[in-house]
Amino acid sequence: MESRNYITVSELNFYLNRIIDAEELLHDMYLMGEVSGVSLSKGNMYCTLKDEGAQIAVCCFGYERTYLPEAGEKVLMFGSPDFYAKTGKMSFVARRIEPFGKGKLHAELEELKKRLAEEGLFSDTHKKPAPRFACKVCVVTSINGAVIKDIYSTVRRYNKLIDIAVVDVQVQGKYAVKEIVEGLKLADRGGFDAVILARGGGSFEDLMPFNSEEVVRTLYDMDTYVISAVGHETDYTLADFAADARALTPTAAAEAIAFDTESLIRDVINELKVTSRRLELRITARRERAIGLIRSVMYTIGDDLAKTSSRVELLTSRARAAAEKRFASSEKACDLLLHKLSALNPANLLRTGYFRAERNGSPVVAVNALTAGDRIRLIASDGSADAEILAVHPGEPALAEIDKL
Repeated sequence: MESRNYITVSELNFYLNRIIDAEELLHDMYLMGEVSGVSLSKGNMYCTLKDEGAQIAVCCFGYERTYLPEAGEKVLMFGSPDFYAKTGKMSFVARRIEPFGKGKLHAELEELKKRLAEEGLFSDTHKKPAPRFACKVCVVTSINGAVIKDIYSTVRRYNKLIDIAVVDVQVQGKYAVKEIVEGLKLADRGGFDAVILARGGGSFEDLMPFNSEEVVRTLYDMDTYVISAVGHETDYTLADFAADARALTPTAAAEAIAFDTESLIRDVINELKVTSRRLELRITARRERAIGLIRSVMYTIGDDLAKTSSRVELLTSRARAAAEKRFASSEKACDLLLHKLSALNPANLLRTGYFRAERNGSPVVAVNALTAGDRIRLIASDGSADAEILAVHPGEPALAEIDKL
């Protein structure tokens, strides 16, 4: 056994390493494949590059100097294979990485996304709030796809009142971008409460119309609230960033926009009940407060009435005393006046011996009105007598004699 020819593992790996190093065709070559298992460590990138039939480990030292791929991306790697003799492992040392095919589209898309973001087209400050009740909704999508059916059935499950309109557009292909832009503008002019831009899932290339700059700028300029519902949950497009909201799927967009009418009715009824109870409590509180105020007023009025009644009685008593005093004084004055009037009564004068003289039926009030020979009638208290004037004596002595009487 010991006489057989053999080499050690170290010798084999050394020879293999020499062979690979000596092969010029393996130096500075481009290697194409799909990236998987990307990991970063201390400025280095490690991954696996594979195709349908094989795979190889890749190491890129100082990945910041080149393009950093994502898992699933097809790339071109420029470098050389390396056989590590100590472990017996083959790897590819990449010095430069470039996107290839889809990877190139990813790079271009990232560049566009960065530029539009710097312009503020994805800013949250520009996004409009969702309407509380969207009664008129427009869906911009292909009318022949399953998307519109899913949206319609989902909305109707919650709400039978929402008016759903459709703007039919191509969602992929050569004319998709132009029709999507025109469809969004048409929907924005339609007076809708909300617009849903939708399509089902598809490949990266299929979704590219929704990554176009034209669609993004149209979404940014829209006055109507718009939801982007493109692809599946894992699919992201630039339309998602430009729209006011993103839905994971078209069905999710329908659920977001379709308010539940039955739930709303229950909420309104419950709110009315709560409001009614609050009003009852408020009315009860106001009634109790009014009763308290009335009682307070009645107590105050009663106290004031008692005070007023006492004052009225006092004033009445004073008025009565003043009236009685005034009446007594008036009565005394009347008695005095009656006494004077009685003293001036001609009948009383006649009873004291005075006579009333008349001539031809007219009273004689002065001696100067008489002449000797006049016939007069003298009227006394017990009768009258006819007399003739013998002589007239005018002058003061007669008045003096009367005054003496």
